[in-house]
Amino acid sequence: MGPVVDKRAKVMGKGGGQRRRVPLLVAVLVVVMLAGVVLVDRGTPGSSSKGGSYNLGSRKYDPGRRIQQTEIVPDFRDGRIYVDLARVNERGIVSFKIPNQPVTLPNGTTFDYLPVTVYVAPSGRVVAAVSFCEPCSGTTFHIRGNRLVCNVCGTEWNLEDLRGISGGCVNFPPDEVRYQVEGGNLLLDEQELRSWKPRV
Repeated sequence: MGPVVDKRAKVMGKGGGQRRRVPLLVAVLVVVMLAGVVLVDRGTPGSSSKGGSYNLGSRKYDPGRRIQQTEIVPDFRDGRIYVDLARVNERGIVSFKIPNQPVTLPNGTTFDYLPVTVYVAPSGRVVAAVSFCEPCSGTTFHIRGNRLVCNVCGTEWNLEDLRGISGGCVNFPPDEVRYQVEGGNLLLDEQELRSWKPRV
């Protein structure tokens, strides 16, 4: 009887060990998955969480061609700024100035206006943003392929979410702002834009 009991104890011991390993393996997998979710969701400056999601239809920008901002004059009325979406759709990227809005960047550069840009990402999503690259004082940008590029320092960001790709100012892309769409116009809250403050 002795050897039989020993065998049985060994078998039970092995099974018990496997049973203990399974919960441990599951716990490790859960921790790894949660860490992955946190890393994906953490985001960086310029993420599109506070912008808009209106879509004008996907497009492909030629990586060999620069598309410079077209300056427009929007309609200011009733505390809102009306930007013609047909113009944005036609040009790909437009810009305008909110006059009489003094801004001093942390590097000491001063402006008497607030620059704003509106563009269409490759997915078709319309992006509206304060048009500053604060560290280098850049206010103008161009599209090249799937990237937005600062005309002053050459820093590049992904057009879809403004996440930094390369350059010295990757943490300071144009700062996305909220908008609404009504009657063929993109509507921005003028007071909200006039309340904008530099991020550095």
